[in-house]
Order: sequence, then C-alpha cells, then structure tokens
Amino acid sequence: MSQREAAQDLSSPQLLNNSARKRPASVRKIQANRRNALRSTGPKTARGKRIVSRNAIKHGLLAREVVITAGQGEESLKEFHVLLERLWEDYAPVGAAEDLLVQTLATCLWRKARVIRAENGEIRKRLDTIQMDLSLRNLDKSNLAVLLTEMDLETDVDKNPADERLSTRDRWSAMQGLQSDMRGHCTGLEYLSSLLKCAKSEIAGDGYMSGYTRKRIFWAFSSWDFLFALTCLSDGPPEAGAKAIPTESVEDKQADKKCSDLVALIDCRLRMLDALEGCASTREELRADAEARSFSLPSADATDKLLRYESHLDRQFYRAMDQLERLQRQRKGENVPPPININLGRRK
Repeated sequence: MSQREAAQDLSSPQLLNNSARKRPASVRKIQANRRNALRSTGPKTARGKRIVSRNAIKHGLLAREVVITAGQGEESLKEFHVLLERLWEDYAPVGAAEDLLVQTLATCLWRKARVIRAENGEIRKRLDTIQMDLSLRNLDKSNLAVLLTEMDLETDVDKNPADERLSTRDRWSAMQGLQSDMRGHCTGLEYLSSLLKCAKSEIAGDGYMSGYTRKRIFWAFSSWDFLFALTCLSDGPPEAGAKAIPTESVEDKQADKKCSDLVALIDCRLRMLDALEGCASTREELRADAEARSFSLPSADATDKLLRYESHLDRQFYRAMDQLERLQRQRKGENVPPPININLGRRK
C-alpha cells in the first residue's frame, strides 16, 4: 500500500469517529489523578495568591445581588468587579469580616452612582421635552386669542348679553389682551398676515374688502393700530346708484388712488408683521433656553428624595470604612478603644 493510500485510509470517517470516542479511564488512572491532586499547592507567587484570594468575594452575597443583570436597567457586572478589586487592593482585607466590609464599601459606591443616574434622569425628564412643551403652550395661547376674536365677530361685543355686567373699558381691555397675545406668538402673527393678504386679494378682485374681512381686521388691529383698522373698516363697496358703465371720471381716479393707498398701507403692515414674527421666533428660542436652564436641577420632591437616599448611603459607607479600619488595626496588634455611641433620642 502506498503512503497516499495509507493517509486516505487513516482519514476515513469511520476511523475518525472511532478515535473521537473517549475511552473509559481505568481505576488505576483515577487513583493516580487523585494522588496528584493532593500534591497541588495552588499558586505560589504573591500575585497569583492575591488573584485567587479574590475569587470568594467575586461571588459573594453583596456582589451577586447589588448589580442589576437583566431588564431595562441592566448594569455591568464587570465594572462592579473592577471597582471591587480596586477597593480590595487598597484595603487588602484578611478574613471574611474584612472581605464583607470591603464589599459593603463597593455596594455603597455602586448605589451612589445610581443616585447620580437618577438625578440625571430627573433633569432630562423635563429638559428633553421643554422645547415641545413651550411650543404647545404658545400655540394654545395664540390659538385661543384667534378663536375668541372670531367668536366676537359672530356675537357683537356691544350686544352680547353676557357682557352687560362689564363696562366698555373692561370689554376693550379684554380685547386688547387678546390682540397682544396674537402679536406675541408666531401663530397669531401668521393669522394677522393671512388676514391682510385676504384683504389684498379682495381689493384686487372687487376693488374693495368684504364686510366680514373689514370687521375681522378691525377686531384684530384696533387696540394697537387703530387708524389702520378704522381705514380698513371704512373701505366699503361703492354706493348704490353708481354708473354701470365705467368712465374715466374724477371719481374713478379717486377710487383707484384710494385702493392703491390702502394696498400700500396693507403692504407696510405686512412688512411690520414679518419683522414681528422674526422677533417672536427669537424671543421664543430665548425663552425656551432660559426655561431649560431653570430646569437644570431636579424638582423639589425628587431632590429631597435623592438627597435623603444619598445621605443614607454616605452614613453606611463611612460606618463600614470605620469598622474595617478598626478591624485591621486590631489585627495588627494595636489597642483600639471601643466606639463611642451617643443616643440622641428623647429620654423617658
């Protein structure tokens, strides 16, 4: 048989399967393994002994229970072990009591990190939605002003029975507040701009504004641009009895000039509204930034809860540190006096 045929024969699946099967160990082999295990002394170097000595605390009760290892709040068990090993290197505990106190220090620091995460979450809970919340509040305020203005068109303020108990000054003061709200936000300014553009369209098509549009402009502009509102209110349709066939008369030229002057006034107000809209947008951004800065701390209730929990952890941490240091000093032969316990409770 050639070498190639021998190699193929050895690599056959049947031979590989047979060689892969484990042969049962003999009684003599088992006894030899047990004798060799008794001769094992473990790690001999200082570094090896230090590493092995930490195996017990890695799987201790506190180390096993403090770390959240599942769910949305999953934490890194590896990071906790790193923290535990650094504390172990700093304090070099000897015995179960000192090991347990080192674990207590680690758990206190680990839980204190959760306090910082909770504080971060409380702050973000308000900051992440501040821009949207402020925009919605501004939108609601300006839309309410527009809605009430439109409702006043349907029910005349001077004839509304619900307002009979209010004086004329009070009614107009309320209307001025609504118009001020419309000017203070982008939504209201967009409503005013659309109102003037509608008026321009009617003037271009019919030569005058409809009665409804004139009334809307008056109720939207009267408290802060009364002369403009009054000019628009007086721009009615031509008087009855006017000539059916248009002629180049003095009255026609005066009407055309009146229309062009009114359109010029409207264009001037549109430019002013554009400028106000830019200022309103900037003001809303600054207001959102200022409100976000005011939310850089958690709410009062959350702050109180976090501070009380953190104070509890600090007391537990320093108590464990004190106990650990006392045990280590006693182990080194120092004379350690007993701790002083002061009862601050009321005496009966």
